Amino acid sequence: MLSRRLFSLANLRGTIPSDFHFVPDFFSVSEQRTLLSAALERLDTAGSRRFQKRRKNSRSSLNSTAGICEAPLSELFLPDDCYEFLQVSSYFLCIWRRHDNAKFAEGHYDGVIHNYREMHLTSWPTAEFPGLVPALSRLQSVLPSSNIQTHLLHLASDGEILPHVDNVSASGRWILGVSLGSDRILRLESCANPDEVAEILLPSGSIYIQSDTVRYQYKHSILRNSAFANGAGQRMSIMIRVSPSYDRTIPNLISK
Repeated sequence: MLSRRLFSLANLRGTIPSDFHFVPDFFSVSEQRTLLSAALERLDTAGSRRFQKRRKNSRSSLNSTAGICEAPLSELFLPDDCYEFLQVSSYFLCIWRRHDNAKFAEGHYDGVIHNYREMHLTSWPTAEFPGLVPALSRLQSVLPSSNIQTHLLHLASDGEILPHVDNVSASGRWILGVSLGSDRILRLESCANPDEVAEILLPSGSIYIQSDTVRYQYKHSILRNSAFANGAGQRMSIMIRVSPSYDRTIPNLISK
């Protein structure tokens, strides 16, 4: 089982529920760079030509500087105004459009995500990114099942995710999250007892798994940058969910 010592490195408040599994340093910086670059590439292929041109111009400016490949991971993100981040309106109808092998949401159906862009991913650009296959293989090794769906979620610097329980008809008993980019705080709140709250710092390169009790009986949220004294930057999360038809208790994960 996961060592409780790992939790002490990131636990900011409250007691971590037993069905929450966490590794704060699962991916190396090199693996993080590869995963983030691939995720941004997938998301950047969509959107209006105006924003694609803006991103191209911004990259040209950045590529003219020396040592960009050694820059901090956060500098893989372009400025916020280069992206078509969606803001939640009072009309939460989900409107889908197709682009290649992905789906994009014009507005999140439940209205809990603010200032974001997202993609339901069916394939990774493994040919374009050396090192991506080994990183994905490591991630695959800790999944309880291969019957999965993958979702990319890019939060703006002021983006947030409000407390919610993921749609139980859309995914099954476990959810895995990979955090890339700016550190953010994950808050877990018991549905039965609102005073039962835990907050966990999610550093870049960390992974967590919500299963069983935490999956169904706790709301989870990602706090805004105001939770940090110096603010926060953009964040990419890779969310992997098991199909709702898959029904199996999560095994002993990441015990290495």
